[in-house]
Amino acid sequence: MALAIQGARLDGGQLCSPNMTSWPRPARGRAPGYARGAGLVALSLALLAGCGGTGGAAPAESPEPGPASAPEPAAKEPFDIEEALARETGELPARELRAADWSARAFGAGEAKIEPKEKLVAISIPLGTDTHVECFVYNTMLDSGEVIRNFIELLDPAKVEVARVAPWEVSVHRESPAVFVQALYLVPTAGGKAAGLLKIALHADRARPIACLHDEVGYVRTFERLAKALFDSFDSKSAAPKPEYTDTVILRLDKLPVGFETSDLLKDEGGQRRWFSRSATFVPRDPKSLHIEDEASNVLIDPQGQIKEGVWIETSGGKANHRIELSQKKNFEYEYSGEVEGKKIQGTFTPAAKAWLASPVATASALARLLKKKGSFDLKQQEYMPSVDPTKPVDVQYLRDASGAVTVSLKTMRLVGSLALDGRPEAFEISAGPPKLTIQRAYVRGKL
Repeated sequence: MALAIQGARLDGGQLCSPNMTSWPRPARGRAPGYARGAGLVALSLALLAGCGGTGGAAPAESPEPGPASAPEPAAKEPFDIEEALARETGELPARELRAADWSARAFGAGEAKIEPKEKLVAISIPLGTDTHVECFVYNTMLDSGEVIRNFIELLDPAKVEVARVAPWEVSVHRESPAVFVQALYLVPTAGGKAAGLLKIALHADRARPIACLHDEVGYVRTFERLAKALFDSFDSKSAAPKPEYTDTVILRLDKLPVGFETSDLLKDEGGQRRWFSRSATFVPRDPKSLHIEDEASNVLIDPQGQIKEGVWIETSGGKANHRIELSQKKNFEYEYSGEVEGKKIQGTFTPAAKAWLASPVATASALARLLKKKGSFDLKQQEYMPSVDPTKPVDVQYLRDASGAVTVSLKTMRLVGSLALDGRPEAFEISAGPPKLTIQRAYVRGKL
């Protein structure tokens, strides 16, 4: 059972190392422009690498300071940032969006501008406010955390001061997770500091991920409703085949959503079963920054439900923390190879039970059988978790006590909670002290 939050890309049914060059970092030395008279920073979409230009909105001009001898302006009521943050639009009509091979619906104050580009389709949606919502429909899987990190980095610290950044929502739409993050920032102007609020939404669909941005103070719920409606209504002729089974869990720090893990049971072109897990975490380091990681694993399962081979990848900050490949050899021996923190590793190990390692599917099936019986149970086995130790399997214990609570123990980590009837995680709390860290199932379809 992969309780560890595990992200990379799946191209043509095969797991690939995250290709950071597919999402180039914004050019340094360029910064968002100021919005004249709006008291916010308008995002310069020309900085969005891979977009081939602006996303349909012209960069705003910078306010020009008046002469040094100009008289003081008349006194104004003090700017109420909380009031500005709370503003929303009224009801907006839903409008059709269409491109060559997909259609969707999104709320808007007017018709959206749709512009096909080489690797994406850019959409500019008016809200009837100072700035448009800019969305991008991509044609390949992306690393969710890396995408959001690059959007946040558009707020160049040499030009703006980030006052607060945090995720506010993680939800599931069309069987794929969506993450919502906002960054409140300040920028010096001739009239004092102006405030801006960059809102980001990313729908991590396997075939057609969608990112949306809105750079204007307020309109948080308006943006959320628009993005969710777009994610839910998106219909593509090139959609990825549906997996036999899929589930998504959401990670929270107290009540704050800080990550997800989605796991799919797929059949590749040769008819073999693969367990593909992808995840992203967005954990606040402090009020002004996030620690962002992507993880993924793609495991080929043999007919008995055991791990035949697999690839595990973890990235953060635009760099690979590890990329490990594992494969069966002879006499229950596995060979591993790859890189950890830039250092090459290679070796072999044989599980203590002198048996092939159980895949997440086999582990869930074994737990499901135990759950059907009354009373306590104690399942001990070894599992491969390269984020814990890439050189050997880890001892894991699943213990159900008389009260029905299930405790999962590995190394120094302890999780207490409940399993779903299919043997997959339902709800767990990680015993690591305050703040409370929890895992909660948010979506499931299919059978293992």
